[in-house]
Amino acid sequence: MSAGWGTLILSCHQKPFRDWFEAYLTAFNRADFAGFAAYYADDVIFRGQAAQVVGSQQVVEFYRRVRAYLDEHVELLTFVGAPDRRKIVAEMRTTLVAMRDWPDMPSGPMRTGDRRSTVVFAIYELADGRFTRIRTARVAGAQAASR
Repeated sequence: MSAGWGTLILSCHQKPFRDWFEAYLTAFNRADFAGFAAYYADDVIFRGQAAQVVGSQQVVEFYRRVRAYLDEHVELLTFVGAPDRRKIVAEMRTTLVAMRDWPDMPSGPMRTGDRRSTVVFAIYELADGRFTRIRTARVAGAQAASR
């Protein structure tokens, strides 16, 4: 193993940073709006598949609307944290289950009982321990819908 690979493995093995991020996902999965909003800078920029918003309150309002229609669960598959804790790159599986019809859902209509699973890559940028910018992209061909 070259010194470069060893350095990469050591810098990515940041259990406390990963634990911090997993606590964010736990709050998100519980729909603990105050809990996951605490991770956002006031002026966070969110660029996702279904919304592009600026501001922590706007992100929370977007997810309140989503949660009125969907049960959403995010599973962390891969975590890479920068040694300076200013960036996270994550591969995640997002599973959506429609609790009621949402014909005008931004990423495509869903009917009650529909289930959609997608793999996404997300880049989180941080300052002062809070997310300042979040960007996500869906992995092509990774979506499956079922009833």
